[in-house]
Amino acid sequence: MKRLVTPAVWLVIASAGTMARGQSAPGSTIGTRTTSVGEAVAVALRQNPDALSSEAAVSGAQASRAEVRGNFFPRLHVDANLQQWNSPFDLAFGPATFRVREAFTWTFTPSIVQPLTPLWAIYDQYKVQDYGVDVATLKRQVTRRDIAYRVVESYYRLLEAQRLAEVADTSVSQLEAQQREAQSLFDNGVIGKNDLLRAGLALASARQRSIQTRGNVVLARGQIETLMGNSPDAAFEPVPFSGEPPPVDDATLQSAEGRAVGQRLEVRALERTIAQADAGVAFAKKKLLPQVNAVGNYTHFEGSAFQQADAAYVGLFASWDVWDWGTTTSGITQANAKLDQARFARKKIEDEVRLEARQAFVNAQTAKEALGVARTAVSQAEENYRIVTKKFEASAATSFDVVDAESLLTQSRAQVENALYDYLIARAALERATGDALPGEK
Repeated sequence: MKRLVTPAVWLVIASAGTMARGQSAPGSTIGTRTTSVGEAVAVALRQNPDALSSEAAVSGAQASRAEVRGNFFPRLHVDANLQQWNSPFDLAFGPATFRVREAFTWTFTPSIVQPLTPLWAIYDQYKVQDYGVDVATLKRQVTRRDIAYRVVESYYRLLEAQRLAEVADTSVSQLEAQQREAQSLFDNGVIGKNDLLRAGLALASARQRSIQTRGNVVLARGQIETLMGNSPDAAFEPVPFSGEPPPVDDATLQSAEGRAVGQRLEVRALERTIAQADAGVAFAKKKLLPQVNAVGNYTHFEGSAFQQADAAYVGLFASWDVWDWGTTTSGITQANAKLDQARFARKKIEDEVRLEARQAFVNAQTAKEALGVARTAVSQAEENYRIVTKKFEASAATSFDVVDAESLLTQSRAQVENALYDYLIARAALERATGDALPGEK
């Protein structure tokens, strides 16, 4: 496959003439290290904003779990206050006075509170947050898999664009040779002016197609660079595809659907969501129980004769919302509704992944068959072009015949490239649909 060069270099080449097969094409940097599809996926998983956002979501879920975990243990609470009164307070007892309060007083009160009955509710709340971490982790994996697939798709689209640019350049080279032949025959009076003009028009059209395909290469390269978290103008060169495309892993439609339900991360995430919602119901019910906490307190007071300087106690503190106008019971109803929604969502996601696997399997199979048909067609088009060209040289065919034969050949070559990369992308879509890891995905 031809290597590509920057637009600036292309201008230099274009000013010297049309680009011959094997020269560099526009839109890349000379000397750039080629990057495999797995390496491109790995870079995207490190730098893509969606991947970084999913990492932050997991960190947030872990922090929420840690916040609830702290409620299991005793909590130390400290109160302190300082008062500067306008004057001391003295109380007279007969001829004597007694200082009741100094002008400056202060209090220091540390206390320890250990929940007792709330531990049941805290445990259920902790399970809710723990399942939340699992859900966030699975969603992160789903996001990473989606990113991996988009990178693989863009990678193959870039290779396809490069190959179509080569096909277009080959068409230009063939039509240039045809125009030279037509000019020679016209100069010798063998063909008419219309044959010469037809060859020139076909060449101009081929050059326009070549310009468009080179632009598509630049756009495709920018798209994959953006997915990788790089600047669209960064240097990137894919590894050319060679050899035969790998076969589809699933032999039957049923096996693809079965593996999809068994392996898709979205199904596992919904299972964790159901467990999370179930724990949420248990947590809501625990709010009906009395709240009993063990309390230990120490108080130091300075500045008053009627206040004990040092005091301490331990005890139990109980509270119970006997009637709250249905606030707690409504919370239980709401938690049950969320549980039902999670169960319905799981059924829905199972149907969706089955349908997605079915569609991906059919697309991969049809793309594979289309590739075989396209390869047969290109062989026939090449032979047809060779025969028509020989006839034209022998004045047994017109320039119109040659242009039509060349158009069919170019079209069939483009169809082969389209079919090849459509199949590779369809196969990657099937891997994603069935829950298999994509290249470069960890």
